[in-house]
Amino acid sequence: MNILLCSVGRRVKLVEYFKKELQKINGKVVVIDCDPNAAALHHADFYEVVPPIDNPEYIHHIKYLCNKYKIRGVLSLIDPELPLLASYKQEFEKEGIHLMISDKDIVDICYDKDKTYKFLQANHIPTIPTYVGIDRVREDLKKCKINFPLIVKPKNGSASVGIHRVTSIEELRVFQDNQLDYIVQPLITGDEMGVDCYIDLHTKKAVNIFIKQKLKMRAGETDKSISVKDPVLKQMIEKLIGTLKPIGPIDIDCFKTDEGYIISEINPRFGGGYLHAHESGQNFIKNIINNINGSPNSQHENDYTEGTIMVKYDHFMIL
Repeated sequence: MNILLCSVGRRVKLVEYFKKELQKINGKVVVIDCDPNAAALHHADFYEVVPPIDNPEYIHHIKYLCNKYKIRGVLSLIDPELPLLASYKQEFEKEGIHLMISDKDIVDICYDKDKTYKFLQANHIPTIPTYVGIDRVREDLKKCKINFPLIVKPKNGSASVGIHRVTSIEELRVFQDNQLDYIVQPLITGDEMGVDCYIDLHTKKAVNIFIKQKLKMRAGETDKSISVKDPVLKQMIEKLIGTLKPIGPIDIDCFKTDEGYIISEINPRFGGGYLHAHESGQNFIKNIINNINGSPNSQHENDYTEGTIMVKYDHFMIL
């Protein structure tokens, strides 16, 4: 079995995890990126440099590489690529290639922060109030439902790019006047939590739920974290998964506030903090291989030690 990882960027350790697991079954991990100097390219069994995801020939390249390397499963590691690949999911599956990505409608809900808010609100799952445009923001400010400072961020943002903290209506007008596709949210204070889940392709159940408190963030990714077990948050995550019905690896961001837990974002892919889950025995990669081979996975959602701390650090390579 060979697996293709798209847009690998800096995710060296994740590529190494795939390589190690696939070696056990004489499989290979093939990786691609549009940047020839992407670090993770140089840690796989094979790599290819491809056009950017907005290139009209991008999907053609993916199909060609799947044929060249006899690929059985495909995953992407970045948010903007997920809607594109999800659009071709059935087309790939007809060729016996599993796109380990949720269906297009689910990906769209997760990728669009306004749709995420509306979905969670409709299903009575606590989330952050989210506004498109400033008219309703003005109304709720007058009613004292929300207060400054507020957070303005791209509706389809990723990796914490383009996030702004604003303290006045005048600052908000800048985004409205520029007709930028932004959403507005109140600034949430509380402990940041991250939940790494794996939803089995065959049973559609969460076989892994790994909860961590984020101790430090860098460039939108978890830099330091401590493993946590919390039945209240776990129950909320189970409700979310049962309602949304994603598949494969899912990364969910939450806040623990004085009023309880609230969901902030859902990323239907491997999260940057997955390393902590993997090193704690939550092996999503083994699950992926089992699923591609047609086997369901047994549930191990609580099989990890509470209180372990993950600390990332920098490394380098010369090309």
